[in-house]
This record gives sequence, structure tokens and C-alpha cells, in this order.
Amino acid sequence: MISKKIIVIVALIMVFLTGCSADNSSDNQKDIKVEHKESSTTINTNESSTRMNTNESKETAEMKKTDKSTLADDQIRVTVGTSSFIVNLEDNETAKELREMLTDKDLTISAENYGGFEKVCQLGKTLPRKDEDITTEAGDVMLYSGNQIVFFYGTNSWAYTKLGKVEESSLEELERVLSGSETEVTLSVK
Repeated sequence: MISKKIIVIVALIMVFLTGCSADNSSDNQKDIKVEHKESSTTINTNESSTRMNTNESKETAEMKKTDKSTLADDQIRVTVGTSSFIVNLEDNETAKELREMLTDKDLTISAENYGGFEKVCQLGKTLPRKDEDITTEAGDVMLYSGNQIVFFYGTNSWAYTKLGKVEESSLEELERVLSGSETEVTLSVK
């Protein structure tokens, strides 16, 4: 009985030692892929560079992809919590002045949810406005009363000056991000 335990222990030690002395070159690298309905995980078994990569939902990945993109002259980045999205600006004086405000430094402004369809941000400065009666839709970015930026994830009808529209790739995730409890929004051109 004791000799069987010793044989098992010796066999385990041999297997362990054999595994430890294996060549760590990239030719012997193995990836194990575990897939789940909404995400997949890859575990790299190369001992010199063990890593774990979890793929996120398509919407989150798209929003994070915007973090690495270079913005055009008619775009700004909006960050709410840990999520960010790109706004394509209108070709008007108001949108141009807003972007100009952001060329030297990012602007972090207070924000609050309103009405279950928008996040309102106090700009701290009055921009030129040309209000029109507009029915908004998810993704619209408007100037209200000359000094408030409103990010819509629902609809409303009121007099606004249109600033821009969130890129299409971020619209599915927009309501979750904007309806959250975040009380600050950061605007930037980086």
C-alpha cells in the first residue's frame, strides 16, 4: 500500500519536472480558448508570458476602440465614467466654438440625469445659439439655453441649438452609459 503511494508520488514528480523543463519557445506556445455566450477568454500557456484576455461585449469594445482613434477637426470625445464615445459636430458657429474651447485642455463639467431621456451638463460658459424647435433622438447632442450641453438617449421636443450626434457605433451602449449615476462628463479633442 505504501509502495503504491510512493510510486504515484514519484510519477507525479516526474510529470511535474518534465513539464517544467519543456522548451518555452513560441513554437511550443499553446492557447486554450474557452467560449461563453457573450464573451470568450484566451489563456496563453507559454510560461514566460502567461496572459489572460477577456473579450468584452461588442458595444463596449466599439466604445473603447474610440479611445485609440484620432479625432477629425469636426469631432470631440465625450467621457462618462470609464466609457467614452465620439461626437460628430455640426457645421455651425456653436459647435466650432465648443471645439475651440477644448483645443488647449480637456473640460470636465458637472452633469445630472433629467427626465429619463437625457444627461444635462452645466457648461460654465455661454455659447452662441440659434435655437430651433427640434424633436431629439438617441445620440443627439444639443445646446440648451446657451450654457447647457444635453446628451440624449431618448427623445424630447424643445428649442435647442444642435451641436452634433454620437457616432452610430456607440448608440446601442449610449442609454446605459448616460443614464448611469455619473455626475461628471469630460469633453476633449484627444
